Amino acid sequence: MYPEGIVTAVITPIKNDFEVDRERVAPLIGFLVEKGVKGFFVLGTYGEGMLLSRNEREKMLEKVVEAAPSRASIIAHVGAADVETALELAKHAASLGVAAVSSVGPIYHKPGKAGLISYYGFLSRAGVPVMVYNNKGRQGYNISPSDFESITRGVPSVIGVKDTSYDLEQLQNYVDMFGGTHYVAGAGDSLIAVAFLIGARAHVCGIANAFPEIPLAVYAAVKNRDVKKAIELQNIINRIRRELSKFGVETQVVLREILRLRGVDVGESPIPLRKLTEEEKLEVKRISQPYVEYAEGLG
Repeated sequence: MYPEGIVTAVITPIKNDFEVDRERVAPLIGFLVEKGVKGFFVLGTYGEGMLLSRNEREKMLEKVVEAAPSRASIIAHVGAADVETALELAKHAASLGVAAVSSVGPIYHKPGKAGLISYYGFLSRAGVPVMVYNNKGRQGYNISPSDFESITRGVPSVIGVKDTSYDLEQLQNYVDMFGGTHYVAGAGDSLIAVAFLIGARAHVCGIANAFPEIPLAVYAAVKNRDVKKAIELQNIINRIRRELSKFGVETQVVLREILRLRGVDVGESPIPLRKLTEEEKLEVKRISQPYVEYAEGLG
């Protein structure tokens, strides 16, 4: 029911600075499915859900559900600045039959352990499995394994966690403490190989939008117990990440341009994210072409 292996953190096609380009969703999903992706995390950081209105987020999720094959698993991120919107997004996602909804912890105001239990309990009213999304860099605090344990005791519908702490020890503790009873997914594309080696069930991956073949190959290598190959592939991913970081924008902004080079146009990033200049786009093409060719060779 819940996606195993690589789960792509899907980029949202955008037009007119803040509208979902519904016609471009299916080609993106089709590209990813063709490459072997079976799990989709929608409207998270790479999907820029927190920048979009509730209406546009609902449109995006509807189009992903429509475009994805029946065998695919979809997790919808519903985190929002206000809890009522988060609940309404969760109810909408439930009506579409997604595998689960996920949410970062409440933003701006730090909730504490009791507040986290209250918040995820509130989301559970949607009647759909709930996944904690721990992104301490975005929400402003960490959700520790101890916090997660308290949440699951208070909210039985919480079925798992996506840990984007970049804290390897913490992720290992999540796997050790909850891997047998809950869905534990890693995140942070520099840790894909390690996440699978320590037993995470899935990795929610942003770079898989433009280079799905490489993280999929990492997962396959770990499953085949070829640790050397998994590390080699992870090193390539890390090189790509270093190259893309030179542009001083969020990674998905650059991945949009690489997707365009691969024949999938997902538009530009929404306000307020900076768009690439024409000169930067030429540089992205120069840098990414060898990696595109490598990825296509894997496929």
